Amino acid sequence: MNDGLTSVLYIEDSPLNVIVMEAMFEQRRDLRLHVAEAGMPAWRLSSKLQPALLLVDLNLPDCHGSDLLKLLRMRSSLAQVPAIAVTADSDFDALGAGFMELWAKPLDVRRTLARLAELLPPPRASLLPTGEPGGAMVDPAPGGVRRDDTPGLAARPRPGLSAAHRQAGSMGWMR
Repeated sequence: MNDGLTSVLYIEDSPLNVIVMEAMFEQRRDLRLHVAEAGMPAWRLSSKLQPALLLVDLNLPDCHGSDLLKLLRMRSSLAQVPAIAVTADSDFDALGAGFMELWAKPLDVRRTLARLAELLPPPRASLLPTGEPGGAMVDPAPGGVRRDDTPGLAARPRPGLSAAHRQAGSMGWMR
């Protein structure tokens, strides 16, 4: 699952919340969002990933997000990965449960994108092709700078998040 993009694992059972998060990640072409709908699929998926960030809903169908975080921390590759509680329960003690912070639902798009930029800064030197004729380039940061002075570069297609989501479901990672 290493495609050169920085992976983020999002554990969320609400399809609407997944759609909102996927839309935000479309603004970050350097990140790949992997989604699991419950704790057990997240556990299985985490063995195949090296995520740079964990986004964990608390009220999952098969466990509480704080219990899942404890389980995920048992994997040496995830022991130090930053984890954020993503929940409508604004009274939850995220720090006490091992999360670095809490993102309250409904998510504020600008604030979420700003925090992602702080936690996982876009690559400075690399510009990603848009796939337009003439090799036009767009900075991966939101509101990126357009460059048309690099003709002939091959397009680097943006991996489809919903395709990855469908693939995860077909492989039994999600119910």
